[in-house]
Amino acid sequence: MFMVETTDGLYNAARFKPAIQSSIFYPYYAYLGVDGNYSSDGLEGHCQQTQKEWNPWWMVDLCGQFIIEKIQLTN
Repeated sequence: MFMVETTDGLYNAARFKPAIQSSIFYPYYAYLGVDGNYSSDGLEGHCQQTQKEWNPWWMVDLCGQFIIEKIQLTN
């Protein structure tokens, strides 16, 4: 389960942007990784998760060009 998070003073360019993943472990859809909730507790319903598979992936479309200073994932 992953979420994109920001730290003090940085803009979260991924928040509410389109996200996709290699598969869906219902009900943990890709968009839950960019919903703005930083809890890593999957039972709260704010995390994304794929099926058990080889080479799972998750992607967010930032819908523009950004200078990326930091990427932080919560697992």
